[in-house]
Amino acid sequence: MKTTILYVLFTITMTLTLVNRYTAFYINNSILHFAIFFIAIVTFVFIIGQLIGKLKSSKSQLPAFIIVGGLCFLQSFLNWGGDWKTQTILYRNLNNDNKTIEFQMRGDRFSFGYKKRVINRLKLFPGFDWTTDIDTTTINHRQWKKMNLYINEMKFASK
Repeated sequence: MKTTILYVLFTITMTLTLVNRYTAFYINNSILHFAIFFIAIVTFVFIIGQLIGKLKSSKSQLPAFIIVGGLCFLQSFLNWGGDWKTQTILYRNLNNDNKTIEFQMRGDRFSFGYKKRVINRLKLFPGFDWTTDIDTTTINHRQWKKMNLYINEMKFASK
């Protein structure tokens, strides 16, 4: 039973991690992203430990859990560029309220300034989006309602 749960958790979390990395699928919460990444790595380590005959007791599993957690945190800290935050919802789809065109910004951790993007965002589930870059000059205005709704998730001081 434990082995089956381990394999299922590994498959789900590794699939989410790879899909987030290589497609337009986006995990929009850094804590959720870290948890998924950590579970994928720790289950992989435990599967390898089972295959080579190690990590059978809780005395060996706890240090492995702590070491993997520390390495995942260090990797996430050094590579994480910050979450994309919505500043303005530019358009909302008339047929699907979960589809919006948004102006987003992200503060870079090790450099000064912000990255900016305009995306077509489809909210799939809480914490999970499907995002694609979009040129707002080419959109069909019959499908989109102009909003210009200022959200300010970056918490800039208002004028």
